[in-house]
Amino acid sequence: MDYNHLRSRLLWFGIIAAISVTVWIAIAIAINPSFDFYTGALSQLGSPGSNSPWVYNTGLMFTSILLFLFSVSLLMYSRNRIEAAGSSFFMIAALFLALIGIYHGGTYPHDFVSLWFFVLADISIFTWGLGLIIHSRKWGSFVLVLGIASTTAAFVIKWPSSAELETFGTASIALWAMIMIVELRRDMQVNVDFSRQE
Repeated sequence: MDYNHLRSRLLWFGIIAAISVTVWIAIAIAINPSFDFYTGALSQLGSPGSNSPWVYNTGLMFTSILLFLFSVSLLMYSRNRIEAAGSSFFMIAALFLALIGIYHGGTYPHDFVSLWFFVLADISIFTWGLGLIIHSRKWGSFVLVLGIASTTAAFVIKWPSSAELETFGTASIALWAMIMIVELRRDMQVNVDFSRQE
């Protein structure tokens, strides 16, 4: 498997990760009928006292592996040091997602690792936007606007529950991952077409 084929395959793990976390959380909610999405926090699904807390916690750890593979593909696609830095931040964010499952709700480090997963993901999005704008003003600007808008909404909106805020943050990250897949595959195709013309 050559380099371009490998990074192209790994890039799809961004979408697979989004599907994975959705499925695991949906299963955890289904087996916890007392969970109230509109008043609770998703971490309750993995806390002691919930039904089969391992489902939620294992789901986060499994998804973190997928996100790490996606961040590796971003690093392989990076065209400058700023984008490479953004990829590295996302690798660390993936590790923090695993830590959320390891240090589940009710443990001392849980709030810290939960907060820093989203903080590091935001930093990664901002950094990638700055690096991307060098190659494509349109896509780079779009990523920066997404990062600013989602972060602002997270702080400004009075969310009824932590679960809603966490879901919003996760959806923003998933949207960014899809944008990255579209833009990077488009850029790769342009380069392939250009090389064929030479």
